[in-house]
Amino acid sequence: MNPPRMSGPARRAGLIRFGPGSRAVHQATAVLGLTCLATAAALYLEPIAEIVGRRALVVQIHVWSGLALPVPVLLGLASRAVRSDYRLLNRWTRVDLEWLRRRDRRTAGLPVGKFNGGQKLNASLSAGGGLVLLGTGIVLEYGRRWSLDLRIGATFLHDWAAFAVLLLVVGHVWFAAHDQDALRGIRTGRVPVLWGLHEHPAWARGLLSAGAGQEPGMDPDQERVRHRADELLPEERVAGSDDPQAQAAAILADSDEREYDPQAAPDTVLERRTSAEATDPSE
Repeated sequence: MNPPRMSGPARRAGLIRFGPGSRAVHQATAVLGLTCLATAAALYLEPIAEIVGRRALVVQIHVWSGLALPVPVLLGLASRAVRSDYRLLNRWTRVDLEWLRRRDRRTAGLPVGKFNGGQKLNASLSAGGGLVLLGTGIVLEYGRRWSLDLRIGATFLHDWAAFAVLLLVVGHVWFAAHDQDALRGIRTGRVPVLWGLHEHPAWARGLLSAGAGQEPGMDPDQERVRHRADELLPEERVAGSDDPQAQAAAILADSDEREYDPQAAPDTVLERRTSAEATDPSE
């Protein structure tokens, strides 16, 4: 499918990828997360601990930054655009699994949405690791009267979860450093049109079709879902749910999958042949 034609100003402006709320949540979470990792290194590694000193202060900074880590994510729920990003990160499709499986994922023409399978996996693992660190950290800091076995187990889980999250952060930073357009997207909120069409074609095409890339402050995927929710067919409304936008999002995800894999359509038997296959060779 060819993307819609774009005017010169629209091409130069690029596509709106993240609104101010999403960028603020990402930046605040990054600051708190890196603070946790830096103070953890100062507490866990003796050479760094000797250089930094003031262990009691480092412990307090580590504890309070850890307790504050979920706050930006929770505050983001007040933003409709941020909630839309959360829903997209939590919605797995067949295309996402295919993206993770294939080595030619970036050249295979997969109809990737706003987030690819790797980004969704990273978000899921980071959220899970963060919850483990928060829970075990609370046990270690405030559970001094609890059983010794529980605290030993919490220490073991806390240390290994921290190591796993560190690997995720290093990988996240490495990929960002090697994709300046993606990095620009989280810094400024905009990405080049060609980058969007190459890395996230389904998202970019939907955004261009709706013309949302030319309107500042509008969340692209949410606008696409809202537009589809307003145009639900009568039979879709009858068979639908109490949430038209959730139904529209599911329809769009299914449509994106079928565009990539025609056999992905459920409960249908549709023969697809080329003109050469449909012609009788004897004629």
